[in-house]
Amino acid sequence: MSIHNAWAKVRGFNYQPGYSGHLQYTWTHFDSSYWDREVPWSLRFGATMLRIWLDWSAYLATGDAMLDNLDRALTILDRSGLKAMPVLFNRWVDRQFPAGGVADSDLRTASLTFDKFYPYVDKLMERFGDDGRIAAWDLCNEPQAPGPTPELGMLELRWLGTIADRIRHRSSIPITIGTMTGENVATYAPLVDVISFHPYPKTVEGMVSTCLTHLALATSFGKPLLCTETCVGSLDDQERGLLAMQTLEVLEQHEIGWLAWHLVAGPFVTGNRERMDDNAVRPGEGFMPFVLDNGATRPGHEWLVKRGGHALGSSTISVVRPPYKAL
Repeated sequence: MSIHNAWAKVRGFNYQPGYSGHLQYTWTHFDSSYWDREVPWSLRFGATMLRIWLDWSAYLATGDAMLDNLDRALTILDRSGLKAMPVLFNRWVDRQFPAGGVADSDLRTASLTFDKFYPYVDKLMERFGDDGRIAAWDLCNEPQAPGPTPELGMLELRWLGTIADRIRHRSSIPITIGTMTGENVATYAPLVDVISFHPYPKTVEGMVSTCLTHLALATSFGKPLLCTETCVGSLDDQERGLLAMQTLEVLEQHEIGWLAWHLVAGPFVTGNRERMDDNAVRPGEGFMPFVLDNGATRPGHEWLVKRGGHALGSSTISVVRPPYKAL
């Protein structure tokens, strides 16, 4: 199986556990009972991988205790035959329900070497740098470069370039960055082994166009393409189910693997009807789980259960890295 085909067969979800509405809380108040119960729910849909979000501030608060909790989480995923894609940092901020991450001020007050992030990164690599339970490191969810300002965009790019270089010296696991679309994806493509994009069109035509654009971009860099977030929200269960089906069918027709947003209902933004965003067919209807908090498949999403079944062996993903020079 070729490298590109292996990534094309990825199926899975972003997972925010049902007890947490904030990334720091996820790890400082780790509750394995939720992970034990909720992670296997992904298997009914044929999942092979979960994208799980770590948190730098949780490491600052608890140190090795956070890494111990990550080890427990990886064990739970492995027990279900699932690979993990840990996200090291987050730069996406919801305007009403911020979930934590690296703020602009954290970057502006960093030294030119960004050494305040090194203990976190180095400890992760020391413990998990060659961990077979991990399919890829996602360095950051939705960095903003080339925006929101030229100064901040360049600072952010240099930061992630430095982190990528540091990880490559300490880990053999492939690297991606959870970029959005267009110029944002192209900006970070030189840093990664696998190019990620986050398509959220509201129409089939828009999804096809977005896929073709990013396939061409990935081909120009000679790297595989993976969708690490997708599926626009709706308060109407049946409408959302149809939109999700159309989105994932387009991805599969174009041989692009996917990690949908997101697995299970909970207090995290877009996880319940009181904490919705505007990433939806209509503003303020960003309700996006595939599974309700009682474990039932969300109405309108049963079609994906019928298509369930593992599509990818657990040991088939690898990359051959091109020569790389840090920024």
